Amino acid sequence: METMEFETVRVDGDGPVRHLVLNRPQVHNAVNAQLVADLQAACSAIDGDSNVRAVIVRGEGKSFCSGADLRQPRLSSLDNMLGSKAGARMYDTLLHLNAITIALCHGHLIGGGAVLPAACDFRIGSPSLRLTLNEVSIGFNLTWHANATLVNLVGPHRAKEMLLLGRTYDLETLEKFGFFTDSVEDDAALIAAGERLAAEIVNQPPVPTTVSKASINAQAMPMGRALQHLDHVAVGYMSKSENSRLARQTYFDDAPRIWGDD
Repeated sequence: METMEFETVRVDGDGPVRHLVLNRPQVHNAVNAQLVADLQAACSAIDGDSNVRAVIVRGEGKSFCSGADLRQPRLSSLDNMLGSKAGARMYDTLLHLNAITIALCHGHLIGGGAVLPAACDFRIGSPSLRLTLNEVSIGFNLTWHANATLVNLVGPHRAKEMLLLGRTYDLETLEKFGFFTDSVEDDAALIAAGERLAAEIVNQPPVPTTVSKASINAQAMPMGRALQHLDHVAVGYMSKSENSRLARQTYFDDAPRIWGDD
């Protein structure tokens, strides 16, 4: 099996099925600027290979992805806006890959790590997973153009619940929401389940499969693109918000939070 190595991700395989692996296991595959850049580069390389029919997206180690690396330094408004745009480019590239994508979900799925699977065409979950959309809870909005994919998966009512309240969900609840395509009994069964689904995809004719995926994406998200610029504007504002700063500092505290005027 061939491997394409990046600093924070790798691509395994040399046939019609590839594994796109988030590879920062020491921090539960937390998202930083390098991981966003590496995912963008890896997805672009995959999309340039017409032999690739299916991509299995998974995380090395104990979690799929624990979201934003909170150890990163606080950035200026402009740097935050540029980072938001870079993340959106990566997310759109993953979302619109010619190959069919399958996310294997286990352990922590937090923030960006919770919506990366939403950009994939299929999702398989393990009972170990715990999913939390904590952007609002730490004083920011959901970026990467991911609102549209979340709403398409679970509907506006559940999307509001998940994002505005920042609750943590288990596999059983998310299956009721319609988030997952399938589930397995434990983490050890995920890769085999993903490869079985990938084999079904490969057995389908290539061009109709790719065209049908593109048509469904276009039908599902016509207005999402018209509103995406607001993600970047909001990030720029919130980087200067004292309430956002307080939210991030007190996220792990139990005491009630008192908000000031921004």
